[in-house]
Amino acid sequence: MSAIVISIGDELVSGLTINTNAAWLSQQLATCGIRTLEHLTVGDDASAISMIIGSAVTRCNTLIISGGLGPTEDDLTRTALAAALDEPLVEDAAALADIEAFFRKLQRPMSPSNRLQALRPASARCLANTCGTAPGMALSRGNTAIFVLPGVPREMKAMFSQGVLPELSAGQTEIVARTMQLNTAGLGESVLGERIADFMRRGAKPRVGTAVHDGLVSIRVYAEGHLAEVEASLERTSLDISQRLGALVFSRGDVPLEQACAEALRLAGQTVTTAESCTGGMVAARLTNISGSSSWFKQGWVTYSNTSKVQELGVDEAIIATHGAVSDETARAMALGARHQAATDWAVAITGIAGPDGGTAEKPVGLVYIAIAGAAGAQVYRYNFVGGRTDVRLRATVSALNLLRLHVAGVDVRSVLG
Repeated sequence: MSAIVISIGDELVSGLTINTNAAWLSQQLATCGIRTLEHLTVGDDASAISMIIGSAVTRCNTLIISGGLGPTEDDLTRTALAAALDEPLVEDAAALADIEAFFRKLQRPMSPSNRLQALRPASARCLANTCGTAPGMALSRGNTAIFVLPGVPREMKAMFSQGVLPELSAGQTEIVARTMQLNTAGLGESVLGERIADFMRRGAKPRVGTAVHDGLVSIRVYAEGHLAEVEASLERTSLDISQRLGALVFSRGDVPLEQACAEALRLAGQTVTTAESCTGGMVAARLTNISGSSSWFKQGWVTYSNTSKVQELGVDEAIIATHGAVSDETARAMALGARHQAATDWAVAITGIAGPDGGTAEKPVGLVYIAIAGAAGAQVYRYNFVGGRTDVRLRATVSALNLLRLHVAGVDVRSVLG
């Protein structure tokens, strides 16, 4: 089984909006054993949309179209689909009733333009939208099933899950496609790739690849075949890779790094505090994004100025005067001071130069010191991150979270990260 995903909208082709819908849809289709052949993106042009639909429908078993179902002049998907299929548009009474009910529930008058959303090609049936006004559509042309969904991600996901996935699953073949993701932190993609090169060789089954995102490297294991064989293959390969990489792997699936930190702290029954300069509270924000974090996160400081480091954390003025605010010594003093003030098991401290200004030959932009303080004292780690201000701050945050995770777990950090 094969699929093509068409995404419609000027905001997508112009780059103003990142197309996350296509990736999500491909992942969902894979669970039904349907392999996506192409992602196609087209702007708000009726003739272009019609042409691309007419071409795609001859090259796949399942065609998913998202976007262009709103009530405005640039919402052209209905018209273009009808033209591609050479069918008239008709008004769907049930869909219109749903739209009218939506506005009654909001106690707002319905604009006449919203009536356009009840139009569909004659052979299509409407799919209910439980989150908005735009109905979707389902129809077939030859051996190809066509589903048209809203472009708003929340509406699209709900409609696909409720109205499309059950239909596709009912026709599911014995052959399925599955992906398992291992998330790692601490090593770059090239070094990590060298360590698992034998798993990634061309032609290997299951297929293994890497992807970089948000300062982390994910390893994706992809398998196709009969369900039981696929699940066994994914589990076996993922376990082998995890054993090879050890503590570099912090989770599977979509579990974020801060969740791994939380689990380590809960398991140890320990607490943490933060003292941040160049990251401006980003580490604390990530940690407290975890539900229940009040049981192990006590408090945090953003000590951006030298004065605040002295007054809030008790850093000796002489340390800053002698070594500078961005130094091993200051990071260590910040961590020890924060741990003492908060009376926690652990403290994370960060000081650095995020740029674009403030760097020197001796201390360039991207220089960051991260200190982790525990019962045995403080360990300081020096980094030279590349990129702009946002990149430096993100990488410092990710590195600090990873160092905290490793320390709490009792891992020899330098043996893992080098």
